[in-house]
Amino acid sequence: MIHRLVLCVLSVAALATASAVRAEDWKPAPGEAKTFYDADFLRMDTKSGLVVLRIAEGKPNGPYRGWPASKGPIMIFALDCAANRWMDLGMDFTGDKGLGRNWRNEEKIEDISGAVGGAGKLACETRDSLPKVDLP
Repeated sequence: MIHRLVLCVLSVAALATASAVRAEDWKPAPGEAKTFYDADFLRMDTKSGLVVLRIAEGKPNGPYRGWPASKGPIMIFALDCAANRWMDLGMDFTGDKGLGRNWRNEEKIEDISGAVGGAGKLACETRDSLPKVDLP
């Protein structure tokens, strides 16, 4: 009985740790020294085909509440890879900013790599293998 209880507690702890780790996975943006992208946030919107990602400059680990404002904000973008255009979805200093209402209607600006850099290029190159999600 005690053996089962220990296994249950360890399983719950492992799941909680795995959930926390999966929430943010900051990786270096290809070809950039101080820019990171959140691999776990990277996804494609099934309604529009836009790729949504967030990038930040500073240290490569979260959580958001541990990301000092002095390191710069976390920036959220939507990418129209086929047209090489991007949409600025805002900045986030605390981690509680989600996608705004009507975010798909934001102005599209040219040159993804010029704005989002290596992370944007990587997102577009791997877009077919990204999770496809019904975003609000």
